[in-house]
Amino acid sequence: MGITQPSFCTLDAILKFDGPESPHCVYIEHVALRLGQTLHIPVADGALTIAGDGLAYASLEVASQGIPLPNLLHAQAAKAAATYPDEASALLAFDIFIGNRDRYENLKASMVTPHIRIFRAFDHSHALLNIEHDPGDSIARLGSDDLILVFHPFFELVSQPLLETWLDRIAAVDDLYVRECCSFGRRFRDVDLQVQEALADALVLRKTRLKAILAANIQTIRPLP
Repeated sequence: MGITQPSFCTLDAILKFDGPESPHCVYIEHVALRLGQTLHIPVADGALTIAGDGLAYASLEVASQGIPLPNLLHAQAAKAAATYPDEASALLAFDIFIGNRDRYENLKASMVTPHIRIFRAFDHSHALLNIEHDPGDSIARLGSDDLILVFHPFFELVSQPLLETWLDRIAAVDDLYVRECCSFGRRFRDVDLQVQEALADALVLRKTRLKAILAANIQTIRPLP
């Protein structure tokens, strides 16, 4: 035992498994976390763990001690975007990048305690390989100029300069970092290495097309001046 005297502890988390609605959920959640951390996007922390038939994804609970923090409702989106303009812009840019079509309520933000700033997004099981039923079709859409998002809580609520800043930041990240987030050098549950590399290829291409995607879909996203 070192001088820091470590000890065992427990953490509150939500376990996520591969299932019929998202057969590659564990891989998707873990890749989204790695991408989010690499890009400094405000996503909830998580970790791989062993449960059931193997690897599962544990999404850590987002809260502050003694303060219950329910999921953000759509009616609260405008206030959240006004309170956390940079974080909201970052999250919208990230969701466009990974093709996350299910951000509805998958977000927690503290807006009643100004001295405690919490803004964290979670649940990316309907992005990346699960945009379509077939992973190959999902990768094809990511590799195109398709916006993919039909709805997002921060459409019409973030400024165009801030959104473009985050799109530029994503575009500027080294291709190698994106590939390292997607590829594990081995099979990851049911996601073989070929699919991992194909996803990385699509995201490397997509990050260079983000500004073009914004321009082509400006009437849907409708960012503020």
